[in-house]
Amino acid sequence: MTVVSLGMPNAEYACEHMNTVVGAAEENNVKPEVLVSLIYHESRWVPTAVSKDTACGLTQVLPKYTRNPKLTCEDLKDPTTSIFTGAKKLNYWVYKYGKGRYKTGLCGYNSGFRCKGETPKKKGVLYSQKVLKYARKIKRKYSKIFDTLAIN
Repeated sequence: MTVVSLGMPNAEYACEHMNTVVGAAEENNVKPEVLVSLIYHESRWVPTAVSKDTACGLTQVLPKYTRNPKLTCEDLKDPTTSIFTGAKKLNYWVYKYGKGRYKTGLCGYNSGFRCKGETPKKKGVLYSQKVLKYARKIKRKYSKIFDTLAIN
């Protein structure tokens, strides 16, 4: 695949991992453009990123919430591990918690269960709006690329 500027830092690195993103998205029944946008917002496609809260890797997952006690921050710095783990977590938040709604699911991905009820956490709401806005831009501009990468 040729490098396509996604209008974000580390676009070349992102393009190198697009097959992994599409595979993880399909395996976990999430939209690849949302997963790309989530990774961009979480880590700017820097695989060694670690937050002040010790969330790790491209998808900024906290190791203690992976449901795999053996998974460490170092493991999550591996792009494939991070992408598949993040896609699995996104699936959980969108379908188990958000009842299929990405806005609610992304809020939960960012802020946890504080997104419940009538007054969800503002930080999580703003996060979901930003991720979805960028995901729509990606979908409009690069849907043909995702279609060619789709696993049939």
